[in-house]
Formats: sequence, C-alpha cells, structure tokens
Amino acid sequence: MLTITLLIDKQMVLRIVGLFLCVLISCEGWSQEIVTTLNGFSLGQFREIPSNSLRGVLKKDRFEDGFEYEIHLVEPDTSVYMIFEFASHDLVTIWSAQLTGKKEGFPCGFKDLTLGMSAKNIKKHLGVPSEIESAGEYGEKWSYENTNYSLEITPMKTLGGIKIIDMSNDFYPNVLTERIPPPKVWMNLISSEDRKAVASVVSPGIEVYQGDSLYFFRNSMKEEIESDPSGVFTRIKEAYKVVSGIDVSDTLSYEENVRLALGVDPLHVVKARLDDRYVELVFKFMFGKYLIWEIRIVDVD
Repeated sequence: MLTITLLIDKQMVLRIVGLFLCVLISCEGWSQEIVTTLNGFSLGQFREIPSNSLRGVLKKDRFEDGFEYEIHLVEPDTSVYMIFEFASHDLVTIWSAQLTGKKEGFPCGFKDLTLGMSAKNIKKHLGVPSEIESAGEYGEKWSYENTNYSLEITPMKTLGGIKIIDMSNDFYPNVLTERIPPPKVWMNLISSEDRKAVASVVSPGIEVYQGDSLYFFRNSMKEEIESDPSGVFTRIKEAYKVVSGIDVSDTLSYEENVRLALGVDPLHVVKARLDDRYVELVFKFMFGKYLIWEIRIVDVD
C-alpha cells in the first residue's frame, strides 16, 4: 500500500509540474511586448515620412550588411534628433527608430518618459532593467527582457535616448492565424470616433484604394491620429459603412478567406458588398497580431 501511495503522489507531482511549465510558457508568450511608436513615429511606416514631419536630414548612410539609416533633426538647435534604420530586405519602411538628445523634459512619446529623467524615476515607470551594458564614456545601455526597446542612460544617470526595433520575427517566427480578429472586434474598433483606437487595428503602412486614388499615411502617426491629414481614417469610415450594413452570416454579401502566395505569409481577406458598393479588407500578421494592411473600396456599376 505504501508503494502504491508513493506512485500516486509522484504522478500527481509530475502533473502539477507539467501544468506549471505550461503556465510558464504561456506567460512568457503573453509577457512579450512590442512597442511600435516613438515620438509619434511608428515602425512599419514608409521611409519618406520622417522627412515630411521633421526638420531635415543631418546624415544618411549604408551599413556593410545592407541596412541603411537616416538622422533627422527634431529640434533646430540639434538638442534632439532621431535616427531611423531600414532593413536590407525592406528599405522602404522604418525598421527601427531612436530618439536621442539633451533637451531636458522633452516628451519622448514613449511610456511617459522625458529626456533627462532620472534613472530612479525610469525604474518607477519601467522597472529594473534585465541587462545593463557599459557604453564607456557615453554611460550605459539598459535592456528589458522580452521587449523590443532599450534606453541610453547618460554618465549623469539620466535618460539620454530610447530605441525601438521591429523584433516581430524574433518574437513571432510563425504566423499565428488564431489571432485573426473576429468581425465583431475589428468592426467595433474601426467604427470608433477615437482614431487611436482605429489605429490599433491598422497597419502603419496601410494602403487604401478608392477609384483612381491611393491613400496612405504621409505623416507621423501622431499627426495622422490628431488631424487625419492624409485622409486614411476618413476612407476607413467609408469602408465601415459598407461592412456594418451586412449580415456576416450571409455568404452572398460577406466572405472571409485566406490568400496564399509563394514566399508571402498568409493574408486574411474580408470581402463585403452592400447595394452598389464593394469593400475588400486584407489583414496581415504584423507585430504579433493581424492588422488591416490594405483596403479597396469599389463603386459597382
């Protein structure tokens, strides 16, 4: 009897350990954080956007690995500037963004941090860094595990800069089709009067086709959310008017399918038709979730 009891206890322990490991693995996946915006600019936006929104290019060059970079003035006195990098496999969109400067109190557009903030206050906002690397005479580099950002800490122990990198492929090497948002979720978001909420389900590089016109974000994401200068959010509202008037269970007016192409991740496609208007929305897996990457609005004869 004693032996049997011990075997049962061992099995129970193994089950508990197994369950605990599963929870740890799940929590690790949930704890990964990709921050996509810095000082109003988003990873994945088109390369020309910093030139449209900032004060001019200080320098640009190419690395040996094919990556390219541009340094843009944020403040005319060079007290704040940004560095944008473009990956060799995609030189037309922003792969990384870095804000650096000495203008104390300058809002970084990142987790309420400001340039010149003390290391003590930074830890209150972000917690203790996972790794601290020496940068010699320039201070330190702070990194946080399972995130895509790092901080520059000056020798005076203040915030000197922030860098974000598109680490989507590292965090999500495989497309997670289970993250395709159901109609109720994305429809609710694109119907919002809050453009920030709409932007949460829209790719920074979205293209909207209507008639002979093409709409895309031409300015920083901050400017687009504030005033919609490129008209993208206006077109999204037009697309919503079509899909909102449809019964998604009616296969004659609403359809969802997967678009497959060699060398391209699977795209989720929504097609809807209401009276004399047809709308197609294409979702792409980006930053660990599916975002609206392309919209077509067609007036049917």
